[in-house]
Amino acid sequence: MEPVTYRVGIDIGGTFTDAVVITSRGEMHIFKSPSTPADSSVGMFNCLQKAAEAFGLELRPFLEKVELLVHGTTVATNTMLQYNGARTGLITTKGFRDALDMRRAHKENIWDLSLSAPPPIIPRSLRQGVTGRLNYRGEVITPLDEGEVRRIVSQFKEEGVQAIAVCCLFSFINPVHEQRIRAIVQEEYPECYVSISSEILPQVREYERGSTTAVNAYVGPVLGRYLRKLQTRLAEAGLPREVLITQSNGGIMSASYGADHGVATLLSGPSAGATTNS
Repeated sequence: MEPVTYRVGIDIGGTFTDAVVITSRGEMHIFKSPSTPADSSVGMFNCLQKAAEAFGLELRPFLEKVELLVHGTTVATNTMLQYNGARTGLITTKGFRDALDMRRAHKENIWDLSLSAPPPIIPRSLRQGVTGRLNYRGEVITPLDEGEVRRIVSQFKEEGVQAIAVCCLFSFINPVHEQRIRAIVQEEYPECYVSISSEILPQVREYERGSTTAVNAYVGPVLGRYLRKLQTRLAEAGLPREVLITQSNGGIMSASYGADHGVATLLSGPSAGATTNS
């Protein structure tokens, strides 16, 4: 008889942490443990411990037999809801620093003339335009002013910025300016988290691309710390493979990829339930 292996799905909610374990024999078991908001990984390990005990195993032997562990997380969701993400700056093409405020002029209620838009996660003082321009074909028509980029990065560093979003015109066709800006940030401020729109959402329209990249930078440091800590603890406890994270679209990605693409986890927890029920 072949040894039993396990596939685990685990979601951390505001009140309870829930796990579903499916054995290689096709048996399904459900486990629940109180969530621990101060350190959500504690609630996860408590739930995994219950699962291990149910199969007559210590935690390490159990985790060593886990062939798949998928985790739905609300870390990025809660960060956005509570507005407590990283202090974030934006570097964009000169003349486009206000795109986050303009929002294509869309309003949640077009008939309410007094309705205010939600406050942007990056204040205007931390949004800076830089000289450098591509045309619609991705051709350089104005070279990037690297000295200006370095001055902006230095200013951000003095302002205590922890993450920088980069969104330049037509970068989805040619990312050369964004890539160079990221390289300069890494030279001048290596401890700063940086996201470029040509990697986060390489598609037309500045507001959509810029706002998505801004959110990624805003939640990235918080989610990245959480995922790295969780992966390290699971590996030390015996898990032989990388934990997978549920995406907002119901798909999955590795924890290491998720640390750089946190915006893809904004609906991580809810989407896992919807995908399972379908």
